[in-house]
Amino acid sequence: MDCESWFLGELQKLQERLGYRFEDLSRLKTALVHSSYANEKGAGGHNERMEFLGDAALELGVSHYLYEKHPDFDEGALSRARAGLVCGKSLAEWAVDLGLGKLLRTGNSLDHDGGGRSSLCSDAAEALFGAVFLDGGLPPLMKLIESYLAFHAARNPLKGREMDPKSSLQIAAHEKGLPSPSYEVLSVTGPSHSPRFTVKVMVGAEEGGMGEGESKKEAEFAAAEKTLSMVFPDGACLK
Repeated sequence: MDCESWFLGELQKLQERLGYRFEDLSRLKTALVHSSYANEKGAGGHNERMEFLGDAALELGVSHYLYEKHPDFDEGALSRARAGLVCGKSLAEWAVDLGLGKLLRTGNSLDHDGGGRSSLCSDAAEALFGAVFLDGGLPPLMKLIESYLAFHAARNPLKGREMDPKSSLQIAAHEKGLPSPSYEVLSVTGPSHSPRFTVKVMVGAEEGGMGEGESKKEAEFAAAEKTLSMVFPDGACLK
């Protein structure tokens, strides 16, 4: 089987996983073309415009879903929940589950095995939302967004105000385009049957707060809570 026949077969399987069949298959193909591939191969189009459209469509769809399904969420909880659902990490996880990585056409200049592959997949996922909207309009787009939300709900149920400090800090960081916080154990003191952990948080290159606890998890929660009060007191972002 030649590469093009394999690719067409995989596109059919992808549509089955999406639960949507394209009227114009070229839209799906375009959603899976990175600009580096188009530039190297002289192809007619790539997915950046679809990515732009899909980003806006996804944010609107998720906002509407959260507003309707979670009347107990205030504006802050809605914003935090939406940020966690539309961030690059969440999009990349869904893209991997769909198998977009092996179908995404990129140029030879990009390292397929590098850390940037996750970002490419998240961009392609956004382009996919845009492609479905262009091909079928709002109803199939909303159905796909609901499928996307169900995928994440099965893994990380929304907790609104009950969200733990680590999750709240991660969502606050992602909302501002910052990397996921990392935690470093600075010391473990006391006897083995009753240790005391001290943990420090880093958000990108910025140092956050420190926390202590009788377990690593407890210390991480304390550090995350302190970081939230230090660097996101009013929803402000690290600079």
